[in-house]
Amino acid sequence: MSTFREKAQARTKQMVGQMIGDELLVEEGKDQERKAEQPSESSHDRPKQTSSNPVKARTAGARPPASKRRTRPA
Repeated sequence: MSTFREKAQARTKQMVGQMIGDELLVEEGKDQERKAEQPSESSHDRPKQTSSNPVKARTAGARPPASKRRTRPA
């Protein structure tokens, strides 16, 4: 599960616990949020993946070749 989803789930658990007065649920949410905020050890072990797509992505502001440009209707 993603870090964002883990944090959102933890916060939801805390809020529901506060609404119904369940301190144990609030504590579980806090623990879950702390765990989600800790950096993942497995993400540091893996090298960054590079794209296998041979076509380079256009950079911002780059224009396509003249043959690919759209013409404006008159």
